[in-house]
Amino acid sequence: MQINEMIVSALTGVATATITWYAARNKNRAETYVSELDAVERAVKVWRELGEEMQLKYESLHDEIELLRVEVKVLREDNKQLKQENQRLLQQINTLTGEKG
Repeated sequence: MQINEMIVSALTGVATATITWYAARNKNRAETYVSELDAVERAVKVWRELGEEMQLKYESLHDEIELLRVEVKVLREDNKQLKQENQRLLQQINTLTGEKG
């Protein structure tokens, strides 16, 4: 009977060790998966925040560019008018001084 008891004890020990190893392995896999998901979620959050910041900067710069375009258009028109006025005044000066040109 002692041999049977030793065999049963040994088999019980091996079975317990195998079950414990298997359960721990599954637990470790699950923990690793959860850890990877957490890392991915953090990375997604960082990229999302960066994307939102970049979108706000883009919109701000786009608005500023549009304002500058309008300003450039106005300044070009002013410049054109000033050139025309300058030309007209030069013609008047030439007429008054008797110069031709």
